[in-house]
Amino acid sequence: MSRDRANLKHTARALVLAAIATATLSCSGDKSIGPPEPSSGSAVETNAPSATAGLVMVTPLGFVVKDAAGSILGGVSVTIRVTAGGGSITNTPTTTVAGGPTPIGTWTLGRTAGVNTVTITVPGIAPITISVNGIAGPPASVAVVSGGAQSALAGTDIGTVTVQVRDQFGNGVPSTTVTFTVTAGDGSIPSQRVTTDGAGNATAPAWKLGKTAAPQTLLASAAGFSVSISATVRTDYGVDLRFFGPAMPAAAADAFTRAAARIRGGIIGDVINVQAPNPGVDLESNCGVTGVTAFSETIDDVIIYASVSPIDGAGKILASAGPCFIRDTANGSATIIGVMRFDADDIEALITSGRMNDVILHEMLHVVGVGTLWVRKNLLIGGGTSTTRFVGPLAIAACHSLGGLAVCDASVPVENTGGGGTADGHWRESIFNDELMTGFIEPPGVNNPLSIITVQSLADLGYVVNNFTADAYSIPGQSMMARTSASILSDVGGAPGWESVTQPVMEMSRSGRVRKVTRQ
Repeated sequence: MSRDRANLKHTARALVLAAIATATLSCSGDKSIGPPEPSSGSAVETNAPSATAGLVMVTPLGFVVKDAAGSILGGVSVTIRVTAGGGSITNTPTTTVAGGPTPIGTWTLGRTAGVNTVTITVPGIAPITISVNGIAGPPASVAVVSGGAQSALAGTDIGTVTVQVRDQFGNGVPSTTVTFTVTAGDGSIPSQRVTTDGAGNATAPAWKLGKTAAPQTLLASAAGFSVSISATVRTDYGVDLRFFGPAMPAAAADAFTRAAARIRGGIIGDVINVQAPNPGVDLESNCGVTGVTAFSETIDDVIIYASVSPIDGAGKILASAGPCFIRDTANGSATIIGVMRFDADDIEALITSGRMNDVILHEMLHVVGVGTLWVRKNLLIGGGTSTTRFVGPLAIAACHSLGGLAVCDASVPVENTGGGGTADGHWRESIFNDELMTGFIEPPGVNNPLSIITVQSLADLGYVVNNFTADAYSIPGQSMMARTSASILSDVGGAPGWESVTQPVMEMSRSGRVRKVTRQ
């Protein structure tokens, strides 16, 4: 009985030990066949690619997660988000794909060029990053970066102008050709084409404004897009141009406007304002300006009345011009109101000949004082003789600067032929030939430069002037004999005495006191 009891205890102990051993083996076996743990992760792309900023990545991008043995793991939980560049990502996976790279989803890069980054977070390992360089897309616009809306004196260089070629999101597009073209104002640039730098910027070559106080425009064009850059000519002298009488040809109106702008470019200083009296002055009886019988207003600088109307028939007087009202001596004698009339019977021939602009500018210079205020300002000596000369020191110095010391030793030769309207009011043709303010018009195709001598003669009259508006000019010298007005003007209906240069009629004080000009 006792032996049986002992055998039973031994058997029970053996069964318990076997059960413990079995349980231990079972637990050990479960641990060895569980899922492997992630050990590392990496992007499939080893080199950071480039793509267009603001657009969806076309190149497929992905990543892998591996265990310690280097095997790609599937079913691993991941979180994917954009962490740099400002773009967006959609259709992102939440777990990895077994056996190959896991696509990151649909990635739209940020609109600003630069580095874009997506970060993949995997529990237990370092984050995986994928970076792409967002670059500018194709040109979509051209914009002014700096140098817009500047001002400078006529005939001088404007400050630096820089434009940028931009893609649809405003990124600068490098290595793009920009063409610069002057489109208004008769300015110039030394070259036209510039290639954009790495930021998409292109700086225009030196832009020289035209010689007229007219709107100045430079056009920058690239890849079918363009932008206009505007500049203004700096001047404080105003020319109030007013047309009267019958409607004139458009070409004549344009020539008057261009001449006024050229005067404003050359005379840049303000002149004392004058208040015309109330009830006003009669411009019709005093100046021949029809339809203005009671003129009463403040005149800032000069008012010029211009008309194309019958004078004396074709082939006789082509034009009549000069100051009518001037400031009194105490206020400098500058023109207040001037009048220009061109004969309607000669105007079409003048337009056809291509000399309209030169002739109208010539006459407008008489209005502001060239040849018409010389006597009043004591700048003419020997008038009515063969030795008539201009003695303004600034014009003399200008003549010397052109190599004219021999002909302008102590004065500038003035025209001594041609009769009234030509003599004593122009530079001498035999010396200065094609200069704009000689008394004879050159044949079609011959330039009539406005020289520094004429510009400086305006300074001798008391105006503040801009020398940069002078045209290139050289003095031909005594070897150039005077042309006859008949031969020069025959094709526009002219003859000796082709113009009537009128002298001032009335002078006005600053407060509006009016009296007749005393002839000297």
